[in-house]
Amino acid sequence: MVAIVYLLIALRPTTPLNPFPPPTASPSAPPTVEEPTATPVPTPTPFPTPTALHPATLTPTPEPSFPFTATVETGPQGETANCRLLLNGAVLDREGHGLESYPVHLWTMEATAQNVDQILFSDRSGRWQAVLPVEARVWYVQLHSPDARQVYPPLSAVVAVTLSAPCSQARVVFREQ
Repeated sequence: MVAIVYLLIALRPTTPLNPFPPPTASPSAPPTVEEPTATPVPTPTPFPTPTALHPATLTPTPEPSFPFTATVETGPQGETANCRLLLNGAVLDREGHGLESYPVHLWTMEATAQNVDQILFSDRSGRWQAVLPVEARVWYVQLHSPDARQVYPPLSAVVAVTLSAPCSQARVVFREQ
């Protein structure tokens, strides 16, 4: 009997005895072929006529304000046997008292100075001093905030100091505003 059921399912798969009948397809409409239609071509658009550019008015950017200002005094060092460029100064509060342990960044951009870039610290009376290489004539100085993390944020603008004579000296005084 099992053989007869298998033979019947094999010959007629759509019989109700087949537990897994084949899927029935619904009749579909025959495919239609559409005639090609002409696609409209876009018309070229003309380029816009150039107009004169009017630049925006420039507004100056204000300089950042720092809590310290700097004054620079330059002059000859005086008659000494050893001629050296000397840069010194002081860090003062509003009343004129010296501020201790303030870092003063000192550097030059001249190629002959061989990477001179140093940080000096003000002493108890607020004074600092550096003997400079004779080759460099333009020096930059900036006061920074004392910081235990050694980040040293700036407290003044960068000051350019020009030492013109071989035995020149300059004094840069940073004063709290």
